[in-house]
Amino acid sequence: MKARFLLDEQLSRKLAAAAVRAGLDVVAVSGSDLAGCDDLRILLAAGAQGRILVTFNIRHFVPLVTDLIHSGVTPKGLVKISPKSFHPGDLRGILRALIKLAERIERGEVDPSMGVTLTR
Repeated sequence: MKARFLLDEQLSRKLAAAAVRAGLDVVAVSGSDLAGCDDLRILLAAGAQGRILVTFNIRHFVPLVTDLIHSGVTPKGLVKISPKSFHPGDLRGILRALIKLAERIERGEVDPSMGVTLTR
């Protein structure tokens, strides 16, 4: 499975551009028609686009993913980034970790549909 990502608003377009240059399929909410939308709309849009949502906003998105799963909808995926592990400005660290995660997803080692935490 090809890993395709949607970066939530707190992740910059610079990160998305760097990820694309590194060969990943990434788009950012920031600067798109999804900017300013509520979390559920962003999560549903990610699924409709076949993208895995990447976010620092764990507190809001984990319950939304859980609710979707309980309603019979399996989201494409959620990548949770803990501010204890990554500073939002650590573009290089997040990019390296996202590249490693994409490789693991594509090899079938990780299923992001229930949510996965980004690690270094």
